[in-house]
Amino acid sequence: MTVTVTSPAPSQGRRILLIMIAITIAPVLASYLTYYFWRPAGGKTYGQLLEIHPVAEFSQRKLSGEPASLAELKGKWVLVTVAGGDCAAACQATLHALRQYRVAQGKYMGKVERLWLVNDAAVPSAQAIAAAEGARVHRALAPVPLPGDQAGAVYLIDPLGNQVIRYGREAEPVKVIKELGKFLKNNENLG
Repeated sequence: MTVTVTSPAPSQGRRILLIMIAITIAPVLASYLTYYFWRPAGGKTYGQLLEIHPVAEFSQRKLSGEPASLAELKGKWVLVTVAGGDCAAACQATLHALRQYRVAQGKYMGKVERLWLVNDAAVPSAQAIAAAEGARVHRALAPVPLPGDQAGAVYLIDPLGNQVIRYGREAEPVKVIKELGKFLKNNENLG
């Protein structure tokens, strides 16, 4: 009688051990691969991000004739609009929107200042001054060093005096308010 010896089947225990090791190592390996080789696309912003650098000083005065400077607003987020002194309905709507952007920030409202830079020799009307209620109004005596089409635009300057973002005249207030809130919340220690 002949006896045949068969080799034992591969152990099920070894296979399970290898599967468990693979399951344990896979997330760590995936995280390293993601960190070093996958770069997500840029974040989504509603406004136009500007090259971050300090806004150059330029000659300006308060409407009372006293000298003024952007340096006096350091430590605050500043919403800036540039418009002529005649300030038609569109300009007044922008000034009203600036007020709404600030008020909508709730507990962060105190960190936001508004600035209307009058870029011509026209004297702002009482109606325009009323629309700018609570905002600083300065007369720019030199070209304002902010990029892009300034007519109807709103610029955000951070507490360090850097230009950050520009919203065009067609900007939707709800989206601007939401994005401004994110800036203030995420940069709480800045200003």
